[in-house]
Amino acid sequence: MQLVVFAVVLILPAFLSAASLSGIQYISNCDGYIKQGGELLCEIQNTTYLDYDREKCTLICGNGEGPKLPNGVCSNGVVNCTSEVEKKLEHWDLKIQEYQTHF
Repeated sequence: MQLVVFAVVLILPAFLSAASLSGIQYISNCDGYIKQGGELLCEIQNTTYLDYDREKCTLICGNGEGPKLPNGVCSNGVVNCTSEVEKKLEHWDLKIQEYQTHF
């Protein structure tokens, strides 16, 4: 019994630290919508999506273009993923998808 407890005490911290080192990161729905919409918008411009600039509230495409994110998404350099912001981004993303199907 003592051997089992000893083994658990030694092994458990290793599993816990491995999980934190695995690079698993929480991605909000807002980040997901921005990434998906950004990939589509940049693709329409024949380039690739790299990231988004929180300060300027624009996408960053490989060609240097920076399409704007919807109004009210960024505030003071932060995307505060409230339900309202999430709905705006979801609607924006759907509009881009609809546009791309006709492109």
